[in-house]
Amino acid sequence: MDSIREIGLVEPIDVLQVEGQYYGFNGCHRFEAHKRLGKHSIKCRVRRATRQVLKMHLM
Repeated sequence: MDSIREIGLVEPIDVLQVEGQYYGFNGCHRFEAHKRLGKHSIKCRVRRATRQVLKMHLM
């Protein structure tokens, strides 16, 4: 959290877009640090995916 406070987010979080819904699958600690710092937005990479790909990431 200190590094995000001092230099900002270096690596964006990864988000899957499945049928109009968004699911975070990489970067939960960075996301939590942003929330604790009171930030209202975060850089992310959005990847369109199928339900099958989402299920694979959830296993």
